[in-house]
Amino acid sequence: MKTRSFNIVMIGIIAYMLQSCTHDIYVDPQAGDKASYDNADAVNGAKLFSNFEHVDAGWPADALGWPLASAASDPTITIANIANPPTGQTGQKNRSFYSCSGCHAFDGLGQDGGYITKTLYTVTAGVANATPGQPLIAASHLRDCRSWDITQLFNTIKNVGGRAIDPTLTVNGVTTPLGNSHPDYSKILTDDKIWDIVKWLREGAIYNENNDLYTLTASGPYNTTLTPFATPTTAVYSNLGGTDGDAVAGDAFYVAKCMVCHGNGGRGTSLASGPSGNTVNNTYKVQVGDFVRTRTAEAINTIFTGKFGAMPWMAATPITKDDMKNLLKALSNTTKYPSGAITPNKQVGGN
Repeated sequence: MKTRSFNIVMIGIIAYMLQSCTHDIYVDPQAGDKASYDNADAVNGAKLFSNFEHVDAGWPADALGWPLASAASDPTITIANIANPPTGQTGQKNRSFYSCSGCHAFDGLGQDGGYITKTLYTVTAGVANATPGQPLIAASHLRDCRSWDITQLFNTIKNVGGRAIDPTLTVNGVTTPLGNSHPDYSKILTDDKIWDIVKWLREGAIYNENNDLYTLTASGPYNTTLTPFATPTTAVYSNLGGTDGDAVAGDAFYVAKCMVCHGNGGRGTSLASGPSGNTVNNTYKVQVGDFVRTRTAEAINTIFTGKFGAMPWMAATPITKDDMKNLLKALSNTTKYPSGAITPNKQVGGN
């Protein structure tokens, strides 16, 4: 009896130990990803989406204001080299081939959105001309990522492989040695920055779903080949603010958040450098109303991220989707927020 009791006790102890060990070594494969996601910064993700190589997107800077040469995930990759035009060439930038917005567009609709006009060819007077440094715009819709699992989305950005990182390659719109596959972000972006992008795609991005922010009329076929054709493409924004945007509330938001720099009616002040990125003293700028009405998707992204890199720097503006609707509805008023260039004698003024 003693032996039997002893055996039963030992079996119980062993079973308990095995259970304890199993419990101790078990790790939920999603737990680390959840923590990384929770700690991520959606605003910084939006900055990386639009301008991955700018130090305002969280990179340590060198003396010239570029990300440090060792800052990329692969320390042999120098971010400034892959973002700049190739040596000896002007008017071309490789950054579009590595930037999310360069292929997916600010509205996340790729070929089906505002970037339908960014074909590999432009047509002037019936003559097709190559568009320098223009990658093939993506066919996928990024707003679909909102329903993805965070780990799946992270792995799709990081581990997809794809286009090699080579700063010596050139692009002229006719030959595309950089290719049109997804960049190998495992060599450019560190994990924390990829998580920033994931968080922005999942919950930070303000998408135009069911035309609730604006109506985009895109016409003409997107040219997915290197064979030129003379059919023009257009993208026109209308009905800003959708059907339920409140212009009065939008005006109030503008006064509270925007007017200190952009001035009464979006005409600018000596504090603002303007969306066109020109001089601080307002010798020439695009007015806010004009910018928002003609480049609506980009404007939405800029409001969310801030105009980082501008002088002075425009901070990110915390804004809900309803606030954005109201602001867009207000800025659609061409009388209150007129179009045209800002000149020194129109820096600040009434209607």
